[in-house]
Formats: sequence, C-alpha cells, structure tokens
Amino acid sequence: MVSRELRTIGHALVLVAAVLAVMALALWLRSGPLESQASARAPAIAPGVTGVPDSGRQRQLMIEELQKLNTRLQAMDTALRDGKYVVQTQAVEDGDAAKGNE
Repeated sequence: MVSRELRTIGHALVLVAAVLAVMALALWLRSGPLESQASARAPAIAPGVTGVPDSGRQRQLMIEELQKLNTRLQAMDTALRDGKYVVQTQAVEDGDAAKGNE
C-alpha cells in the first residue's frame, strides 16, 4: 500500500501539472504575440515645439555662456594686474616636494 504522505505528494504534483497545463494552454490560445510590439510615432508638434533639435539655438546658448565665462576671467585678470589680489608663494625644498608627490 502507498502511504498517505506519498499519495498527498502525488496529488500536489498532479495539481501543479494541471495549473501549468492551463497556463500553457492560455498562452497558446492567446491572440497576439507574447511581447508587445514596439510602435514608433512622431512627436506631437505644437507651436514652438518642432521635435527637431535647433542647433543654431544651442550654439547661441553656448556662445552666451562662453561670453559670461570670458567676462569673469577678464575681471579676475584685471584684479590680479591692478593688485587687488595678492598672491604669495612659498619655496619648497626638494625633499619636501618629493613628500608632497606621495
């Protein structure tokens, strides 16, 4: 005779197999592919938004940023030349320089 535990395990395996069979059948009979298809669509065009990068505008923004940077550098250069900033240097001996590189 088959013990009660083995019979319970057998019933559980049959149940799992039945559930897997139902899932496989559902996937088989499903209409359409398993993975959704990619769909490309044009971006929405609205006033001021064309969907095309405006390289001229990008260049203009870069030029404006470079002009700001040049203005700041010129102000620093002028301040250094006029003596508003005092730069002090300190001599370092050869042994100290080697320690600083480590």
